[in-house]
Amino acid sequence: MSTPDDVAKEMVDQAAADKVVADLTAERDTLKTERDTFKTERDALKAEVDRLEKLTGKAAKPPAAGGGGDKKLTADEWLAEELKKGR
Repeated sequence: MSTPDDVAKEMVDQAAADKVVADLTAERDTLKTERDTFKTERDALKAEVDRLEKLTGKAAKPPAAGGGGDKKLTADEWLAEELKKGR
């Protein structure tokens, strides 16, 4: 038979376990939200790359992706040069 102290200890242990589960669930939900935000940003960047490729008429590679030739250009400088080429 359980004593009142045993019952109280079980209740405290169960409450602690419930809090851990709640904390982990909240953390999981936060990470899912962040993941979804990153996916949305990635999709927006992909759409912008597609738009810029249409402007330049080809799949141009920015300096960070290994393109840009021998010159070390910033992304803005590279984009300005690519847009000039497209005219």
